[in-house]
Amino acid sequence: MSIGHLVVDLGQGILPILAPLLAKSFHLSYFQVGIIALAFTFSSAIIQPVFGVLSDRYSMPWLMPVSLFLSGFGLALTGIVHSYGLLLLAILLSGIGVAGYHPEGSKLAHFLSEDSKAGSSMAIFSVGGNLGFGLGPMLAMFVLSFNGLKSIQAVMIPGVIAALFFVFLLPRFKNILTEKNHKQKRDKEQTVSSRDRIGSLIMLMLYVTIRSWIQSGLIYFIPFYFPSFKGIAEPEYLVSTFLIAGAVGTIFGGPFADRFGGRNGLLVSMIVCLITLYPFLHLNGAGIPILAFIVGASLISTFSTTVVFGQRLLPNNIGLASGMMLGFGVGMGSIGVTLLGAIADHVGMPFTMNIICFLPVLGVVLALTLPDVRTRKSAPKPETV
Repeated sequence: MSIGHLVVDLGQGILPILAPLLAKSFHLSYFQVGIIALAFTFSSAIIQPVFGVLSDRYSMPWLMPVSLFLSGFGLALTGIVHSYGLLLLAILLSGIGVAGYHPEGSKLAHFLSEDSKAGSSMAIFSVGGNLGFGLGPMLAMFVLSFNGLKSIQAVMIPGVIAALFFVFLLPRFKNILTEKNHKQKRDKEQTVSSRDRIGSLIMLMLYVTIRSWIQSGLIYFIPFYFPSFKGIAEPEYLVSTFLIAGAVGTIFGGPFADRFGGRNGLLVSMIVCLITLYPFLHLNGAGIPILAFIVGASLISTFSTTVVFGQRLLPNNIGLASGMMLGFGVGMGSIGVTLLGAIADHVGMPFTMNIICFLPVLGVVLALTLPDVRTRKSAPKPETV
């Protein structure tokens, strides 16, 4: 499941690297680049709760191989289309592939985890997606080195291979989902009172929104900001460093939440991000990649933690909770990229990056409002006769 997550999320790392080339080819403004990000975000993230609801109601493991294929196929079309409208349609198609995989995949990952190690198990699933983010820019640079946008069709090869592999595994997926769905109906436990769950869920989604706003703003605007204002001609390595560090952070973030509580994990993440983000964007020298790594590791470390947190707040709707945390919350944050693009068009990129620097303050405040929901210890099983 983690490998599938890696493949489907390659596109989310590829698209920011494509953005400058698409901007040059189609003569786009910063705002229009933001619209591309919004189109991908809408189809890949905001509609994920819809797939989550369908996943809770119906078992749809077949959606995973279809999604793996579509995620790469849509991006491959960007090298063929000749109008901005068709470009947006291709981006939407790739995004639908991403959206279809996550709720069903994260639900299966949830069913395979022990409750006392839910954070660690979801971290294994999440690290694949974060690696996909990080490896996406490298794959894009490799493919584009052959013939620019005309060679972008090669990015669909991993999705095709993974889709065929998942078709082979479909019978096993169906058996697991059938067995665990029956068990889920029998074993339910609320960790937060019903009255508090809604407020906590709203605060959690706002936290995810802020985190995503920071992350998306950095990965989309680093390729524009560093060449123009920091003298770094090829900033793609900073994007990859940032995203691969996020994968490393996820490996430690899940176990940290299992041991010290999800709220503490979210709080520490934003505090470290707040301390290191401003120096990363304003200092010069050899320390820039190191700061990029620290910012990425701290910010993205809570990826799996927020998913598990949401699943505990909505224990009867695992697919919906997963879709909201992985999709809607992320999508709402990425809408901010469009607003940041409009700000950059009017007042400049440096001022826009300064806005991003202080967003972790809001993240710290939101983390403090959340309940301290600790991972439940496995209860002793009653003796059977």
